[in-house]
Amino acid sequence: MKTINRETGKDGILDLLNEYEEECLNAVKLIEGLKLRTLTEEQTEDLIGELSASITHLRIHSETMEETLEKELVGE
Repeated sequence: MKTINRETGKDGILDLLNEYEEECLNAVKLIEGLKLRTLTEEQTEDLIGELSASITHLRIHSETMEETLEKELVGE
């Protein structure tokens, strides 16, 4: 079984995991905000826009993390 180097420089796996966690928490916060019944239409639109950006950011982070983990597992 190969040991994974958990710190592969500046953009290591731990950094990626921390960034991913932070963005996940941001998305959850935005989703919870959208559940509020007292939002104005403008606030709702703003939250939806921010959530859309967060989802895009998560998608990019997911791809980067997957590529990084695959490289670590094969020893590149």
